[in-house]
Amino acid sequence: MSEFKCVVELYGFTREITTLSTVEVRLEDGAAMAEVIAALRKEIPALDECAFRSDENRLADLYKFNVNGRLYYDGMDFLLHDGDRVALLTLVTGG
Repeated sequence: MSEFKCVVELYGFTREITTLSTVEVRLEDGAAMAEVIAALRKEIPALDECAFRSDENRLADLYKFNVNGRLYYDGMDFLLHDGDRVALLTLVTGG
């Protein structure tokens, strides 16, 4: 299997607690959203129990993924491809 890179953009609270706007993760061909979460957990442990469910490769209730600016997605079976941009968004915002 070959690897590819995926850029994950962070917004709101996830950006505040990590001070990062983007994170690049390496994934295997055929990777799904659960593998993105697993990679982010490994790279940025501060996101655990904030954006992700405790000890699960699933998003917390108030978070969604936006893939390539088109999809708001919380399912874990969506497959990613080389060059995809993923945004980790919270559904709660202030003004």
